[in-house]
Amino acid sequence: MATLQQLWSMIWPGLASALALALLWMALRLIAGWLVRPARTEHRLERGSAETADTLVVAVHGLPGVARFSGALDLIARTLPEADRLIFDYKTGGARGYASNARAAAVADAIERGIHEQFKRGQYRRVILFGYSGGASLLRKALVWGYGEDEDRAPFGRKHARRPWVEKTERMVLLAGINRGWSVEPRPALMPWPTYLFIRIAKPIGRVLGIGRFVFDMHRGSAFIADTRLQWVKLARSEDVVQGRLHFPQVIQLIGSEDDLVSKEDGQDLSVSAGTVFKTLPETSHADIGGMLSEGGGAVVEQRRQAITAALLGDVQALEPDWIEFKEDRQVTRLVYVMHGIRDLGEWTDKVRDEVRRRYESSGEKVAVFSSKYGWFPMARFLLPFDRQRNVRDFMDRYTEHTARFPNARSMDYVGHSNGTYILGSALLRYATMKVRRVFFAGSVMPYSYPWAELVDAQRVESVVNVVATRDWVVAIFPKVFQQLSALFRLDNRQGLLDLGGAGFDGFADSGLTAAVDNLQYSRGAHSTGVAVDDPQKLAAIGAYIVEGERTGLQTFEAAKRKNAVLAVVSALCAFVWLGLLAGLSILGYQIFLMPALPLLGLLAVIAYVLAVILVLYWV
Repeated sequence: MATLQQLWSMIWPGLASALALALLWMALRLIAGWLVRPARTEHRLERGSAETADTLVVAVHGLPGVARFSGALDLIARTLPEADRLIFDYKTGGARGYASNARAAAVADAIERGIHEQFKRGQYRRVILFGYSGGASLLRKALVWGYGEDEDRAPFGRKHARRPWVEKTERMVLLAGINRGWSVEPRPALMPWPTYLFIRIAKPIGRVLGIGRFVFDMHRGSAFIADTRLQWVKLARSEDVVQGRLHFPQVIQLIGSEDDLVSKEDGQDLSVSAGTVFKTLPETSHADIGGMLSEGGGAVVEQRRQAITAALLGDVQALEPDWIEFKEDRQVTRLVYVMHGIRDLGEWTDKVRDEVRRRYESSGEKVAVFSSKYGWFPMARFLLPFDRQRNVRDFMDRYTEHTARFPNARSMDYVGHSNGTYILGSALLRYATMKVRRVFFAGSVMPYSYPWAELVDAQRVESVVNVVATRDWVVAIFPKVFQQLSALFRLDNRQGLLDLGGAGFDGFADSGLTAAVDNLQYSRGAHSTGVAVDDPQKLAAIGAYIVEGERTGLQTFEAAKRKNAVLAVVSALCAFVWLGLLAGLSILGYQIFLMPALPLLGLLAVIAYVLAVILVLYWV
């Protein structure tokens, strides 16, 4: 009994501290969430000078708020005095606005509905859309939803058939539109260091406190941004638009030469629509282009006003647009991605890439194969949802760029190992526009209950092959614990902290011909056996499945009849393995605390120990 009491006395201080921190964190999240709760998106109609206006100008401000948009609104009124002006305010002014928990998709839904209702009332002959910064992204979403490209609209509003107002939308003017999404990785060349450091500090604080969701919705690779870009490319490259059977508005993008957030390349997917115009305004920052527009501001401000006026009027000749070279390859008909895992530099991906290319070349079909490497990704960073989501966002950003660059690509196939399986699995659940033809998973870290059947029924996935290894202790112990916790407490494991699992060791539940998922049971080996492509039979089998859909060669992965019995037991008890590791670390920390004679020195020693453990886990 004395031994148990001593053990408890060693463990209890750590547990009590952890519980206190958890309670404090929950309290702070509740308070912060209440302070930045979403406000209702409002709009007002300003009547033009005409008794019955035939033009409706829709204006949406940027993140600084509608008050900082007054110069642009005044310029619209002076340029088109007879037009009615529908002005939206989604309440993001000031510091509280930047931390707002409004969802960008919900705001876009309110904007689209507002345009539709006013258009019906006014029976306008033409519509002009005018958006600044984040407001430009909101208008792009409203436009694609208005056209009926709204796979991602259901959680935020009702889906509709194509709206009449899009047929009358003459042009869309974007001031410093955040088309690709904002990012500070790497630091934008023109961004001041104080701004950069503030954002790097504010990002993790916002994630921990659960605030700033609107700003995070505008992040590069976010579901809102990536889905909008994919919908835009799909719509602008559709046969009806290309052949002139469906009207699509002219797009004019204005950015400042000193913009610290948006670059010319950020509008690449805008270029896929005919008639797109780009113009760079000299001596203009991201803030200037939407706010510094008052009369009497000097020659630079007057030049800025003249450019925006020409854009509103559609006077391209007066605008003198930039020459933008957009490189596209219409001969590519297939996209293939090969993604490596954690603690893996991805050398094997090059062999798969070359095998896929060789097979496509022999068939006469042109393919673009991407074996992008994101470097060493240690276990601790993989277990943190914010860190592992970074790779998902980066993948979606690249995928949208490739969709614009290769407009005739009919399908996308995917080969993933370990964290590479998470990238696609998470993307399919977070991005409603994502579709994939053939999937090959090895060392999968997705949950056993991953909803493949739903995705197949929705025609977003054609077929899945999943290699189940006999001795994959990495999957069996570490990500699988999240699967067990979600099952034990009946928590959602589709997104968030618990969206990991042990499919690389247990297989997927949605297996069989009806779900189009094939668990290859069992491949003899450990975590990397499914991508051990030094074996020519395995390499050929992966290539044949991805290119031709041929499954016969996949039998080479089914070399064992059962899993390792000992590891199966350990895997079933992986939660206790985790508890044992945590208890061991806590006991060692308590012993380190007792070593020095003075309590203060002991506390400093414990702090150094905790930091050392974090560094080891975070970088190894």
